[in-house]
Amino acid sequence: MAYLTSLTEKKIEEALKEFGYSSKKEFIEEAVREKLRELKKLQFFSISERIRKGLKKKGIRPEDVLKEIKS
Repeated sequence: MAYLTSLTEKKIEEALKEFGYSSKKEFIEEAVREKLRELKKLQFFSISERIRKGLKKKGIRPEDVLKEIKS
């Protein structure tokens, strides 16, 4: 694969054997899906932190939000 370094290619080949992947395509697709999940998680945490700071700035506590949700 032209967009991978020879070292990365070698490591993929090793992983294929060691972890029982049936093909490079399977390995790369799984790796990309995992990376995309990780990026989405980071995005979620970033948004959550901005919301937390905004609520704190307005004097709203997490307990207040939970009470509102429960009622």
